Amino acid sequence: MKPSLREILADSHISVVAIAVLIYWSLYWGFTAIESPLARLASFLFAAVAILDIPYDSFTFTGTDRLAWTTTLAVLFNAFVCLAAAWLLSRWVYGVGPLRSLSKCRSELIRRNHV
Repeated sequence: MKPSLREILADSHISVVAIAVLIYWSLYWGFTAIESPLARLASFLFAAVAILDIPYDSFTFTGTDRLAWTTTLAVLFNAFVCLAAAWLLSRWVYGVGPLRSLSKCRSELIRRNHV
């Protein structure tokens, strides 16, 4: 009897590597998404501290702001898709979440005798 694809993936390290890569890309896209808004917030706060008052800003929503928010939301969507793919793959192959499956496979690799 041939093993199913799920059993083949569980026995090999392919699914573990795929889950780790998907989690890495999710974190990468997540940090990339919050980089621009945090830089803008830091600039505002540094200006407030430098002048010891609230800096003047017209608070208009320009085309540049729309483009920045659209880019941020698209990158956050990429992060969500990668995280969802890691979660689905982990639940399908191992029956648990991605972090628990990675720790489980790590402990199995440590206990494995490579002689």
